Amino acid sequence: MLLTHLKPGMKLAKDVYLDDGRLLLLSGFIIKPMYIKKLKLFNVPFVYIREGEDIPESEVCEEEVYREASRNIERVLKCVRDGKDIDTPAIKDTVNAIVKKVLENESAFMQLTGIRDIDSYTFLHSLDVCIYSVITGKALGMHRKDLTQLGLGAILHDIGKCKVPLEILMKPSKLTEEEFDIMKQHTVYGHDIIKNSPGLNETIASIACRHHEKWDGSGYPMGLKEYQIDIFSRIVTTADIYDALTSDRVYRRKNLPHEASSYILCNSSILFDPDISDAFIKNISIYPQGSVVVLNTGEVGKVLKEYRHMPERPKISVIACREGPPVLNPYIIDLLKAPDTFIVDILSSY
Repeated sequence: MLLTHLKPGMKLAKDVYLDDGRLLLLSGFIIKPMYIKKLKLFNVPFVYIREGEDIPESEVCEEEVYREASRNIERVLKCVRDGKDIDTPAIKDTVNAIVKKVLENESAFMQLTGIRDIDSYTFLHSLDVCIYSVITGKALGMHRKDLTQLGLGAILHDIGKCKVPLEILMKPSKLTEEEFDIMKQHTVYGHDIIKNSPGLNETIASIACRHHEKWDGSGYPMGLKEYQIDIFSRIVTTADIYDALTSDRVYRRKNLPHEASSYILCNSSILFDPDISDAFIKNISIYPQGSVVVLNTGEVGKVLKEYRHMPERPKISVIACREGPPVLNPYIIDLLKAPDTFIVDILSSY
């Protein structure tokens, strides 16, 4: 089928290789908008499609929801930095779409989160924190109305950083004590911005104010502890730290997802609400099915199965190598049975 006729939801019938022998997409992959862009980028003229096996486009629309959400939060952050009001209707539409998709399928966005560059960190971080928070809230039994409030607070939790000088926000080294005091004010700025925005409320504003409070009282700006911190803020705190740890920053390299998860668990009942930590770890896929990882052997593989009791040791289909000849026949490595093989990086979905 020519690319001009290719639509999201179609299923590949054959592997797609580039002219130099590299594997681009595997047989059986469901076509998504980003795959069509990738095929065009590499000038692939046509692909083979399985007839009669199309997936409804509604089931692959999470990528467009994610992209539209990222565009909205980027616009909102720019408006606030320019002294304009938050586009409340656009943000509410964004969060409602995320809540709807998570209620339908909590793993819908898992292959999309965490894939970003340093320049896009600020707005994609806010979006991913929103997704992780809503998934956790759902696991804790929250109703849709509360999930929407949680999502709005999560997606706007860092809005106060728009009032922090860029030379501090983007400093590539450790902040001085004075600079850190200025940075900490973003929680107060965020509270004020949201509180004064039509259509938003104190519950949402409190999340921006309290998402750096810690279970043991060591956080800021008020040094609240345990249940003095509202449950929405306690959820966003956990999601915020996990996402920050798994992201490249101007001053450090990212941690792998299982390393960030270990940090959350080790600091449960210290920095994080233990019940929320437990719900978060049990419901956030560390290496979601379909994600692409790099092994210490140089092999690149697609995650086929994540084991609940050992999520850092998934079953993988090796589809390529970073060096050496292409992998013409993908093969399986079960990391549970390969103790000397482990994940060293995670890439965007193929």
